[in-house]
Amino acid sequence: MMQSAPSEGMRLRFSKAAVAAFVLGASSLALSLVTALPALFFGVQAIRIINLSEERLRGQRLAIAGIALSSLTTLLTLLGSLAMVLLYVQEINHVATCTNNLRRIGEAIHTYSDHNDHYYPPGTVLNAALKPQQRLSWEAAIIPYFSETVASGKKAGKQWEKLAEEIAFKEAWDAPANAGLRLNVTLFLCPAFAHELSPGQVGLTSYVGLAGVGEEAATLPRSDANAGFFGYDRLLRESDISARLDAAMMAIETLHENGPWPAGGPPTVRGVPSDCSRYVGNDAAFGGLHRAGANVLWADGSVHIVTDKIDPELFRQEARITR
Repeated sequence: MMQSAPSEGMRLRFSKAAVAAFVLGASSLALSLVTALPALFFGVQAIRIINLSEERLRGQRLAIAGIALSSLTTLLTLLGSLAMVLLYVQEINHVATCTNNLRRIGEAIHTYSDHNDHYYPPGTVLNAALKPQQRLSWEAAIIPYFSETVASGKKAGKQWEKLAEEIAFKEAWDAPANAGLRLNVTLFLCPAFAHELSPGQVGLTSYVGLAGVGEEAATLPRSDANAGFFGYDRLLRESDISARLDAAMMAIETLHENGPWPAGGPPTVRGVPSDCSRYVGNDAAFGGLHRAGANVLWADGSVHIVTDKIDPELFRQEARITR
């Protein structure tokens, strides 16, 4: 027997599932998938029940609104999760590339030593006629040795030989003769820092050599207890380092007052502040490029991260070459 449509006086009820779908869908804007997925379930169920009720139940629009809100939340959550995954992968890639940069730098420093009577490069290219801040940096000094280091199983390209030929070692870093050095060098830039550079800007470095402890550490004699790996004028051999080589810092990355890579002085050589309680982080003297901490090149050529939780006294100790 055919059922009749509800009379005009019959009171239509709202579907409880439709109300639940709308409330859960609206809540999902704050609670995300916790309520978004139930909202989708109740919304679909509500539409099915309303369609079967032969117009005795209301709330189809509420159910559709709940489905729409929960779908939007689900989409935004998925996109947000994807973005977080991509950022995480990018960070991992940045750390890996930065680690490789410092490892290549370490190889060039040791190759320099092999070619120079086992002396490591001093903090600046020695030149009695120039102040340390006018001289070329240790980073400029190792450029000729990148062509002898190995990258991905192959010798570095001709680019390093060409760049090395452009260095006028007897001139100031900013002299006209060294104008060709004012460009970005990939190995001197952590990829997390490189995106901040603009075309035509003087090439900066995100790596600085450590001179020891104190503002004047770069001027200390090799025998001083606070001396570190790099000094403006001091010559250093492996035998001069009494600390364990894997516990003596050569260089570290920084986002603090970055300067030109060819420049001697503070742009490329820095002492560790003697009275600091925190050395690594966005607002500290070193680091700020990776959430995990700061990549460090050690005297044995290894590279690993020190975290922003490192004990200040331990950091100062590892910035010295003596124990």
